[in-house]
Amino acid sequence: MTDTRPKFARLTEGGATNSWKAAAPAVVVVVALVALLGYLASSVSTYSQKAMSAQRDADDAHQQSTAMTKQLGTMQGDLALARDPGRTTVLLAPADADKPAGTNAAAATTKAAAAKTDAPATAATWAAATWGEAAGGKTWMRVNAYGLEKLENGQSFHAWLTPASGDPVDLGALEADQNGSAYLLSNNLPALDQGKSVALSLDDSSAKQQGKVLAKADLPKLQSTAAAAPAVPPATNAAPQAKTGETTNAMHQQGK
Repeated sequence: MTDTRPKFARLTEGGATNSWKAAAPAVVVVVALVALLGYLASSVSTYSQKAMSAQRDADDAHQQSTAMTKQLGTMQGDLALARDPGRTTVLLAPADADKPAGTNAAAATTKAAAAKTDAPATAATWAAATWGEAAGGKTWMRVNAYGLEKLENGQSFHAWLTPASGDPVDLGALEADQNGSAYLLSNNLPALDQGKSVALSLDDSSAKQQGKVLAKADLPKLQSTAAAAPAVPPATNAAPQAKTGETTNAMHQQGK
């Protein structure tokens, strides 16, 4: 009888197939490409992170350089003002020292006698204020105060500039050291011809107006010189021009 059953060569034949050997190189190439792409992607990510980190470091360095340059400029400006003698210097005497004499001579004599016999009192609060002019007509004031006490009740010492018109201008707070001395420097103040007086006061920390005046002084009448400088040097400072013609010959003959 004839066998009509189907035959499956790959399953029934004893010989091994070679199809996987033909596909092996392609698989190796694909795996290599995937590995290469993964390596490149990792490298790009690493370099990107390094570039971002370097950019942040560069930005931080630039900001630090800008801040240092600005601070250096401020320090140079403060040093220039510290060396500037200014236009005038006034001494701020205690506020009760400038009361008119003659109205209570007996009380003044008694007070003076008590001062000689009693124990020495604490140093009086006083200050020295140097007033100078900057470019553009604005002024600055440097205040050195002495005899300040340590404050622990929420108060602070302030210096005030009273202009010819308007409210007093707060020059800033005076932070006393262990010796009772303090220093401040204030800029962008009214012009020289607008100053009236300067005072040292004891104010509340949150106060925006002048408090108890401890020492004060009147400012002299000064004129601003910011706009007085001539734009063109005077003709007398110009170099003498050479003379020609008969005048030059006459000068040579006189020299002979």
